[in-house]
Amino acid sequence: MKTNKKTILALSALTAITFSAVLAFADPYSAQQGLDKIKINVETAKANKGDYEKNLSVINSNMSELGKAKGQAQKQKDSVNSEIVNNNEALKKVVLQEKELQALITAEETKRTEEEKQLKELERLTTQIAENQKKREQIIADYKKQMDIVAEEKKSWKGREGELRAQETKTIDALRGLASQEVAWNTKKKTYEGEAKKWSAELDKQEKISETYQGLKENK
Repeated sequence: MKTNKKTILALSALTAITFSAVLAFADPYSAQQGLDKIKINVETAKANKGDYEKNLSVINSNMSELGKAKGQAQKQKDSVNSEIVNNNEALKKVVLQEKELQALITAEETKRTEEEKQLKELERLTTQIAENQKKREQIIADYKKQMDIVAEEKKSWKGREGELRAQETKTIDALRGLASQEVAWNTKKKTYEGEAKKWSAELDKQEKISETYQGLKENK
């Protein structure tokens, strides 16, 4: 459409130039020649008029199409403007959502960082506990060895207890025997003490008799 319009306008311009050239050279010729030239000019003018009318029709058609296109373009512009408004509103919402999501992400990242610290601390504690468990296993093993030694000592002392009980029984029997002997000796002691006292008194008596007898003998 645009190419045809340019071609028609170019042809009309060429016809107008030819018509002007004919008028410029009309004076030197005779009347007949002038009429012929005028006739040519009339034909040229008619041709130019037809061309320009065609061109005008094309232009009017183009203007009509242009108006329609302009109306459609305006509608599109209005639609685009409406879409821009809607888009801006949607963009605002998206930007707000983006900020909210970023805030949530930041909060979660902060929590994650804190949890990572806690996890490292738990890992450290777990490692420490595992090491403590190994140490405790070794300590328990040492204690069990000591328990075995104590068990042997216990067994030994229990055996020793049996021996001591046997010795205790023998000692008790010996004490009982000695106690019986002591009773017997005490009985004998009392008997002999009584006899010794009796014979001591008898001795005193006999000595007095002897002294009396000696005194009588000396007085004679």
